[in-house]
Amino acid sequence: MSMPTNVLIVEREPLITYSIQEALHRISESQSGVNYNTTSVTNYESVRSKIKSLKHLNLVFLNIDMFLTGGEKSKLIIDMISILKKTSPKVQVLTLTSYRNNYMILEIIKTINPEGVLLKRDIDFEDLIHAIKNVINNIPFYSKTILRLLRSRMTCHISLDEKDQLILYHLSKGAKTKDLSNLVFLSKSAIESRKRNLKILFEVEKKNDCYLLDQARLKGFI
Repeated sequence: MSMPTNVLIVEREPLITYSIQEALHRISESQSGVNYNTTSVTNYESVRSKIKSLKHLNLVFLNIDMFLTGGEKSKLIIDMISILKKTSPKVQVLTLTSYRNNYMILEIIKTINPEGVLLKRDIDFEDLIHAIKNVINNIPFYSKTILRLLRSRMTCHISLDEKDQLILYHLSKGAKTKDLSNLVFLSKSAIESRKRNLKILFEVEKKNDCYLLDQARLKGFI
């Protein structure tokens, strides 16, 4: 079994960083001859330079919350992943998040295509060890809430384009219909038309958007 040795931890919470280091230490004790060289970064401003200086990384723990600004998927994470793949093409990425919005989680999964996705409130120390062992053995690992989300989307017959998903996302964050034009770059009439179509798709008869959002949450879209 090929074990990773060069590890980067991108995490702002010291307790999480410590837990990851302890989990790696526990794993190394059961694998003779394996030593993990860990480096940690606590802010995204330092990530780019650290990735470039380290190179040849085998495993990266990435707190994706650090790359999200203003509720939107940040270009920072796309830029960082691009650099990471160029400097360490065989790197394995295990993402961690406290984010609870389904839309954002799925967008990040599509952007990064990580080997593992952990929702922090899902896991304990033993789960973390199990996740790391899976990833270093080329077995994808998703914590239980992420798995439920992926399964709910796979079994749902509804298909939405990016604009529809953005409308639902912003409505779920409390945006008013009158403000959506500046957020999704559509006219007010186009947004109203899409909302009507969404209510048909989700079989919502009432005009109140709350019922639409309830159904979208139930089916894993937000």
